Order: sequence, then C-alpha cells, then structure tokens
Amino acid sequence: MSVASETTDGLAKRASSMDTGLVLLGLVVFALGQTMVFAIAGPATRLMGLTETDMGLVISLAAVSYTIAVPLWGRFGDRIGRVNIISWGLIAYAVTTVAFAGIMDLGMSGILLVPVSLFALIAARMSLSIGVGGIYPCATAFMADKTDASRRTAGVALVGAAFSFGSILGPVLAGALTVYGLLFPLYASAVAALVLGVIILFKVSEPRRDVASEGNRLPLFDKRVRPFVFMAMGTFTVVSILQQTSAFYFQDRFSLSPVETAQTTGVAMGAMAFAMLLAQGGLVQLLKLTPKTFILIGYLLGAVGLASMQVTATLDELYLAYGVVGLSGGLINAGLMAGASLRVESEHQGAVAGLVGAGMGAGYIIGPLLGTSLYRIEMTYPFIFAAGLMAALFVCAFALRGSSTAET
Repeated sequence: MSVASETTDGLAKRASSMDTGLVLLGLVVFALGQTMVFAIAGPATRLMGLTETDMGLVISLAAVSYTIAVPLWGRFGDRIGRVNIISWGLIAYAVTTVAFAGIMDLGMSGILLVPVSLFALIAARMSLSIGVGGIYPCATAFMADKTDASRRTAGVALVGAAFSFGSILGPVLAGALTVYGLLFPLYASAVAALVLGVIILFKVSEPRRDVASEGNRLPLFDKRVRPFVFMAMGTFTVVSILQQTSAFYFQDRFSLSPVETAQTTGVAMGAMAFAMLLAQGGLVQLLKLTPKTFILIGYLLGAVGLASMQVTATLDELYLAYGVVGLSGGLINAGLMAGASLRVESEHQGAVAGLVGAGMGAGYIIGPLLGTSLYRIEMTYPFIFAAGLMAALFVCAFALRGSSTAET
C-alpha cells in the first residue's frame, strides 16, 4: 500500500470518527435538555397552579405525537439519510424548548391563566415531540450503518451511552444553573442544541447504506420485531413513571422547597443516568453477551432496584436504588435496540429503530398519567407497580427466540 493511500485511509477514518463523535454529542445535548425538564417541571408546574395529573397529561399527550412521528421519521431516514433528520431535529428541539420554557415563565408570573397555561404547554410539548422524533432512531440507524453484525450491540449501545451521559449532565446542570432562575437551564440547553444542530448539518457526512424500495418496506407490525416493540413499551412505562413522579415524591417525602426538589431530583436522575452510561458504555462493550441475556439481566436488576425503594430510609439509599434501576435500563435498552436491529436487513435499520422508538413513546403515553394517578392515591404505589411490571417483563423475555438474520 502506498503512503498516499495510507494517508487517505487515515484521513477517512478520522473523518468518520469525527462524524460519529458529533452525532453522539448531539444526542448528549438532546438528552441533557430532556432530563432537565423532569427535574424542573415538578416544582414549576406547582408554581403555575397546575397539579401532578396536569403535568402527566402534558407528557402523555406529547408521547402520543412522538409515538406517531417516530416510526415515520425512521422510515424517512431510510430514504433521505440520517444526518439531515438528526440536525433538523436538534434545531426543532431548540425552538420548541424556548417556547415551552417561555410558557412556564408566563404561567408562573400569573400572566397566563391556569387553563391557558395548560393548553399552551400541551401544544408546545406535542410540537417538540414531533420535531425531535427522528433524532434517536436515526442516530441508532447511523451507528447500525457503521457496524457489522458482530459489533452491532456494542455500536448501538454507544447511542444509549451518549443519551445516558446527557441524562447525567442534565440534572446536574439543572441543579447548578437554577441559581440563575428555575427555567434558565432550559434556555441554555436550547442554545446548545441549536449550535450542535447547525454544526452537524454542515459538517457530518452521510454513511453508506442500502436504500429500501417502495415495495420493500418493513411492515408496521413485523413479527420479527414485535416482541421488542412491546417490551420497549413496558420498559418505558416504568421509566416515565419514575421520571414523572420522582420530583413530587422527593418534595413530599422530605418536605423540600422547589429549588431543593429540583436539586435532589437531579441527583437521583443523575445517579440513574450514570449507571445507564456505565452499563452501555462499559459493561455491554466488555461482556459481549447476546441481546437476550442483557435484557434478562436488566429486568431482574430493575425489579430488585424498584422494590428496594420501598425500604430505603435515607436519601443516599434512595439514590443507590435509582442507580440500580439505571443499570438495568442501560442493559435493557442496549439489548432491545440491538436485538431488533439484528433481525432485519440493512435497508430497514431506520424503520426498525423507529418501530422500537414508537414502543418507547407508547410507554410515555401510559406511564405519566398512570404514575401520577397512582401517586395521588398513595405516594409509593407508582414504584410498587413499576417493580411488578419489571418482574412480569423478565418472565416475558424468556420467550425471545433467535432469528434467521441474527441470533438474539
């Protein structure tokens, strides 16, 4: 091989690594903004005069729009490419997050009446969900395009690891930046997303991929991926229950102020996200187990972590329980995304990521309203229900079988 060709290969590899790094960084920024909301929304909505169930309604209706949008974005990504959808998704996130935070500002100041605030929050959050629906599935498909079957689980897990890292930064930054105002972190995340969206649009190259023809589209209820979609729905029902009720739980159990609630919830969510990062960026990369094995271990850990929340006596013990749940979530997410990806052909990677993403979105339709409704009956009920659901999913995961495309 000539020096010129070696130099060209080296430059191509560096460019590919930079492209991957920018896409993963975009996911980090997107994730930190999403988890900031869950640390801030609890105290903010109460200051607006809204109830726990009102905020649950906002999140659930937004999840409806996300669930409809995400498989469409995934299929669209198979046709026009991943990069444009990721970049425009980040830009859409920036615009709609500013609108969402602005409505909260007006509501807390009393300028908007409570019913108007609720309607406006629903509209803003639904718009956000539609706009960002392509980010995660197209980032997953982007990584699938860059990896072969033997490295698929580890490659796709990096997407989850980036999201988890952002989820760690989000609550921590939210707690630190609330000294400038309760909603300041949301405005800051919008600026960061706008900058990354523009950079990705102009700097990242589209990876090579097979393009599906119109007559070769992945069926919406393809039996090869159906189990993964339903498990994703159950898993993210649990995740959304935790995200939606944790701030209320911390505030009521420990009698905290709004700012203390945002900070304490941020630590818990940060512990959960750090454990997810450890699972996807560390354990999945090292252990080289099958997707099914990761899923089974994850559900077992999740049931144990959620059940242990009922016997915690201190904040530190509760943070540890959130960490165990985060570890389980990281293993489950890597197993679900990789397992589904390995069951379909290369030209359907965006579509399958979109279908699993729709399952995740469906969990966010069910979880927030269910969780807040259970919370209004008794504050521990959401966590008891979530532990039981994890145990049931553990049993269901045994039914997973390998496929002709790849063994799961």
